[in-house]
Amino acid sequence: MLYWKILAPAAVAAAGVIAAALLTKKLANKGDGAAEKPAPAVTPAAKPYAPKAPAVGSYSFISGFQDAATVELSVPYDKETGSFAVLEDEFPAESGDSHVAVLYEEGFSLQLEYASYYRGEDFGELQGQLAAKHSDLAPAVFGANAGVRFLDGDNLAFLFPILDDPYSYLHVTLMKASGNDDTLEEVAAYPALAYTLSGLRFERR
Repeated sequence: MLYWKILAPAAVAAAGVIAAALLTKKLANKGDGAAEKPAPAVTPAAKPYAPKAPAVGSYSFISGFQDAATVELSVPYDKETGSFAVLEDEFPAESGDSHVAVLYEEGFSLQLEYASYYRGEDFGELQGQLAAKHSDLAPAVFGANAGVRFLDGDNLAFLFPILDDPYSYLHVTLMKASGNDDTLEEVAAYPALAYTLSGLRFERR
């Protein structure tokens, strides 16, 4: 059973205890004549994802032309449950790049690759073009990484701008693992995925 599913029973039980406590307090104060205030919504704190064997993969590429620079992407993951590789052929998802990074995890895999803006374009203009093509375009925020997401066939695409790089952005393709019966939206909510996407770091040199 995947990690986020294991958390569900505990979260439901915690919510039940909190709701019972609020109801008891409300009944005890009902006869004091004071104006009642609505009880604030209580959301049980989710247990943070903690990788058992933290590791960081590296993917680098050349961005720009006349003033080209190397951009290095750091990709955090759990070495106990996943594996990282940089591939030059036989990509999991179609790509026109010379090489891509791939993270294989329990229940899903990610393909990470650079993509270049058209001349004079930036991430804001890219979003406008995507909105015209993808009615499901939505914000995608993972820690300091804020971009957009949309369905791409049977997969889910995430695009993130690369700070300090006016030429390229990151294209991440989320794919379900073979035999995974969860929906793509459920896979997109996996804590392991959030851990990796929140920890993506870029360095342009």
